[in-house]
Parts: sequence; structure tokens; C-alpha cells
Amino acid sequence: MSLLESWLEREQRRALYWWQPKNGEVNVGDYLSKVTVVAMLALRDLDLLEKRDKSRRLFAIGSVLHNALDGETVWGSGINGKIPQAQHRFRDLDVRAVRGPLTRRTLMERGIQVPEVYGDPALLMPLLFRKELIDTAKRHPFVVIPHFNEAPEKYAAYRHQLVLPTAKPLAFVAALLGAEKVVSSSLHGVILAEAYGIPAVYLDSGNGEHQFKYDDYYQGTGREKWHAGRSVEECLDLGGNARFDLENIQASLMQAFPYDLW
Repeated sequence: MSLLESWLEREQRRALYWWQPKNGEVNVGDYLSKVTVVAMLALRDLDLLEKRDKSRRLFAIGSVLHNALDGETVWGSGINGKIPQAQHRFRDLDVRAVRGPLTRRTLMERGIQVPEVYGDPALLMPLLFRKELIDTAKRHPFVVIPHFNEAPEKYAAYRHQLVLPTAKPLAFVAALLGAEKVVSSSLHGVILAEAYGIPAVYLDSGNGEHQFKYDDYYQGTGREKWHAGRSVEECLDLGGNARFDLENIQASLMQAFPYDLW
């Protein structure tokens, strides 16, 4: 990375928080935060670096609110069920939307005002990046997406159907669009598949993730009941979960975007 690129990313991270592994790899769900916010700003001819107050960051996608500080803004992020409440340092946040009602309840128990605006901003991807414009040359009856914490070798039997979460968002989406079904241990594999209209089911593979964020997402889309499989075969037999009112969630999220911070 050049000095200019290093400076640019450092300044971007002053405006927007997104988690990245220490080895510098991409984790598609977290990297979507940058992609989605940049695209939303472009709709108003704005740039991430034009944020008026860079001392307070925006949190958009991911179970990352334990990294937030007082006065920072939330547009779609969620609580990570693995993180003890004592590690959440904030006392007050500027909340515009959250991933789901479980995050809302947790924040309100801390005395923070939270509107009933739910949804992961990754659900906006089909509006920002139309599927008709994405190359989907490879076709598969299904694809399997491991969680970032899982070794791909765990799914060696499905190596020809494997889509890794270390891909950048549009390459990742292109792989999903080539599938008739998606089996995913990664939450954003499920979210992106559902956003683009592909049946998806969560693979409860014992990856160490807390169920909180999955319940939060599904309940945020109006689905109190949802199913998961313990194996790829079981997931394929179960098929995708019930459809939901995607357009209404997309409209609410777009309306709640904090353009006033720019």
C-alpha cells in the first residue's frame, strides 16, 4: 500500500468504522460497510472524506457496536452476543437504525433512544448494484459459504461449490447469483442471498458465533421463526426461510441514512 493509499484509508476510518482482520484480508460482511456507505453517499454526490465531524464515526454493518464510543452514529449495526456488556464503553449513541429488535432492546436497556428502524444495510445492495450488471458466468445448483473463522478444508467435499467470505463484495455476489440455493455459515452470505432473491439457509456449523446476531437479523426482517441446518445436506433439504418485505426495509434504511453528518 502506498503512502497516499495509507493516508486515504486512515482518513476514511476516521469517518466510518469497519472491522478488518489483522492480516489485512477482506471479510465480506464487514467490508460491505464501506462499500454500502460510499455508494449511499454517491447518490448525493458526497464523499466519505467530506464527513463534517470525523471525531465521531459512523457504524453501519456488522456486530461491532462494542467498538463504538459516546456520540457516534449507528445506521444498521448490531450487538455481538459474544461480547460481555461490560466491554461496551458507550453511554450515549446517535442511533438512526439497528440490525434488529434484539439490538434495539439491548441499547434501550442502557438508556439509549433507538427508533424502530430495522435492517442490515447489506440488504440495499441490489438497489446500489443491480444484478443485471453483475457477471454470473458460473452456474451451480447450490453454493456453500463457510464462516470467516472456519478453515475451507472443513468443506472439502464441496470444494467446487465453495464461496469464501474473503472475496470482495461484487465477486462474492456474482458467485451467489450463479446459484439456485445458498447454504451459509456466514450471516452475510444469508443476507446477500436473500437480498438478491436467492433461497438461503443458515448452516449452524459450530463456528463459535453467538446465535444473537442471527435471531436479531431474522426478527429485524419480521420473521420470529426461522430454520437452520446442522449439515449442508440438511440445509438443502430444508430450503430457504420465508420471504419478507424487502422493499419496505430498504425504503426505511435509505430514509434513515444520516446524510446530515455530511
